[in-house]
Amino acid sequence: MNQATGFNWRALIGFQLCWFALVFNQNLVLLPVGIYWLYGCWRLTARQRLAVLLISAAGLAIDALLTHSNILQFRTEEAFSLLGMPLWFVALWAIFALAAVEFMARVLTSPWVAAALGASGGPLSYYSGAALSGGALQFPSGIWSAICLILVWACIAVLLGQSRRLYVEAA
Repeated sequence: MNQATGFNWRALIGFQLCWFALVFNQNLVLLPVGIYWLYGCWRLTARQRLAVLLISAAGLAIDALLTHSNILQFRTEEAFSLLGMPLWFVALWAIFALAAVEFMARVLTSPWVAAALGASGGPLSYYSGAALSGGALQFPSGIWSAICLILVWACIAVLLGQSRRLYVEAA
């Protein structure tokens, strides 16, 4: 599909399927999710691939800080982890970054809309993922975890929308 003229439904559906697969099955689906991620990145330009890597790295750094600050907590019996997060959560960031480049940032062009969508969608994703993951993700700081996630995700969404011009090819 031509990205300039239509919505990227493959990216939306792929992101949602990967999100649910990772939340429900965690490390068991890393290979198929990784293959999907490679396919999605293969379809991007070099600047867009770089944006995916930078968004992934920034997101992991933010969540590592939130984990270190006791805003987020992961089950400690995870066999594989990176930065204090299980590999399936790292894969969630990779898939999110791909989706952000492919379609999300396109919707987040207005800072106010981006802040509202980020402040609601980001924390809802964390809390619903925690509920569906069988306790793999927890929020030890209670209401402070929610407030922090709301503020962080409002900022992330605004930055995603405003940084889009750095990797979108001129038409």
